[in-house]
Amino acid sequence: MKRLSIGAALLIVVLLVVAGTLAASLLGTAAPESEVSIQRPPAGHVRADYLPDGTPVWVIGHEDGTVDVLLGFDTHIPFNLGKLLWWCPSARALTNPHHGSRWDEYGVKLGGPAPAGLASWEVSAQGSRVVLGATRGAPSLETPPHGQPEADRAWCTGEDDDVVFHAFEGWESWDSPTAALAAEPDGWVLIQGELVVLGSDVWLCAPAGCDDAARAANVGAPPPDMDPQFGPLGEGPFIAQVRDGVLIGVTRTAIPQRPDARP
Repeated sequence: MKRLSIGAALLIVVLLVVAGTLAASLLGTAAPESEVSIQRPPAGHVRADYLPDGTPVWVIGHEDGTVDVLLGFDTHIPFNLGKLLWWCPSARALTNPHHGSRWDEYGVKLGGPAPAGLASWEVSAQGSRVVLGATRGAPSLETPPHGQPEADRAWCTGEDDDVVFHAFEGWESWDSPTAALAAEPDGWVLIQGELVVLGSDVWLCAPAGCDDAARAANVGAPPPDMDPQFGPLGEGPFIAQVRDGVLIGVTRTAIPQRPDARP
């Protein structure tokens, strides 16, 4: 029993380090070189927004008038494939529709496989704007959640326009991964396609096929006998960044697959 307990403790430490490394990496890409401000939401309102480089964030207007800006990525990253989150208004909480992790409006973990809370920024409200300051780490797992326990919240299904999500309106959507690499865009880009294993690596193939593909450098290849529905492969759209001829930070979006979905 003692050996099992030590092993479990080591696993938890490894998961926390991986989650912390991802959050630090994503926060590092989003660190503003000059003052960055975001529109301040009314009290009680929440908005899916983006930093100047396209980094997805959640701008949370709390009922008491204070504001938090949370990083929009899940901290549970099997195969290192990023995932974006939904906001569920009826639960006043964030959720990952892919794996079921949940966080309260302050980024405190409520439940699910995520090993950590959500990272954020120091903020100062200036009139109708919120100015971002230094990045700050995620709340510890010992932090008590705000509001109701997870089981008592009214959770969204994503089937009746009951969730808020990053819709990437106004973004150019690349249908050619190789064209995206050639353009060398700054910041995050939206790319259509499918993640597949080619050789020993994972590649993002164009909708037209893998003759047009870019290596998803951050995504690990799953075991060949793994059930595809649980692995990192499959169709997008995805967001990613271009670095040195490959895609990094490849992240599965959380756009509900409904024709009548509204952001």
